[in-house]
Amino acid sequence: MGMNVITPVVFLAFGLSLLMGCHSPNRVDGSTAAKRVSMPESWAHESSRSGKVKALPNGLQTRLGLLKEDMVKEHGTQYFSFYGHYTPEMQSRIEAMNAACTEAYLVSDRVIAGNLTPELQSVTQSEIDMWWDDRVNFNVQNRELVDDWRAIWMTDSPSTLSRYPIVDTAHP
Repeated sequence: MGMNVITPVVFLAFGLSLLMGCHSPNRVDGSTAAKRVSMPESWAHESSRSGKVKALPNGLQTRLGLLKEDMVKEHGTQYFSFYGHYTPEMQSRIEAMNAACTEAYLVSDRVIAGNLTPELQSVTQSEIDMWWDDRVNFNVQNRELVDDWRAIWMTDSPSTLSRYPIVDTAHP
């Protein structure tokens, strides 16, 4: 009888652990950092009225505007009509402009002042600190769940329903 009750409990506890699963912390790489800053995929397609473009230095804004004009001109050429993309020279200019704009944007005073503590997710903790706190809480809660589960099935202590005294032989 006791084995029949414990077996479903073990399977239920195992099933709950599978549902809760394991979580691994996210590593912050360049692409993740760029997503957090919400960088445009191509500065050439960003509106000149965009706040991101306005955060760029004036000279770079002018060069970006000239590149956009050249892109419009090349869009009407036979090369673009035939191949469906820009010439390799124009593509390299676009890539160079994207790199220059991204670099200038990330070191812009306006962007830096917008978030002085980018590594912190709360007032005092980074993302990894919060992850570790969650792991500690989940660990404690899982152990509490086991204790509660044993109390529900009354397997945490011997029965007190017997009229005869029960001798605990486990402890001398």
